[in-house]
Amino acid sequence: MQAVTITQISPPELEFLIENSLNKILQAQQKQQLGETLLSPAKTCKLFDPEISKVTLTAWTKQGLLNDYRIGGKIFYKYSEIIEAAKHLKRYQAHKAKQHINNK
Repeated sequence: MQAVTITQISPPELEFLIENSLNKILQAQQKQQLGETLLSPAKTCKLFDPEISKVTLTAWTKQGLLNDYRIGGKIFYKYSEIIEAAKHLKRYQAHKAKQHINNK
C-alpha cells in the first residue's frame, strides 16, 4: 500500500484532480469495451476507408485475414480485430475506426 500525503488543497482543486482521474479510468474502460464490441458485416464494411463490399469481407475471412464469430446463425466481427487487420492491409485504412474511438 502506498503512503498518502495530504497537503492543503482547495475544494475546487481536489474536485478537479478527482474528476481528471475518474475520466482517465472511464476512457480506458470504454476503449477496452469498444475493442470487444461485435459488429455486423454491414457495419464492419463501413469501417474501412474506402468502404469494402461484403464479398471482400467474406474473401478476407476465408483467407484468414479476419475472424468471424457466429452467434445464433448470425455472423459478427470483433472491432479490435478489424482495427488490427486494417493495419496490415495497405490499401485500406481504419481512419473511420480511429475517429469512432476518439468520438466515444
